[in-house]
This record gives sequence, C-alpha cells and structure tokens, in this order.
Amino acid sequence: MAQDRSSERKGSLRRIAWFAGLYLAGILTLGAIAITLRVLIS
Repeated sequence: MAQDRSSERKGSLRRIAWFAGLYLAGILTLGAIAITLRVLIS
C-alpha cells in the first residue's frame, strides 16, 4: 500500500513538473514573439 501511494505521488509530481515546463516554454515563446514583433514594428 505504501509503495502504491508513493508511486502515485511521484506520478502527480512528474505531471505537475511537466505542466510547469510547458507553461514556462509557452511564456518564453510568447515573450520571444512579442520582442520580435516589437523590433519589426519599430
């Protein structure tokens, strides 16, 4: 039972880390696009 719980917790943590990575990647991509557009416009 304890092993199952720890494995479930590890899986949820991995999923949270995965979403956090996607979130950061999205922010960086949007930031790069915004900077590029600003440079092109100016």
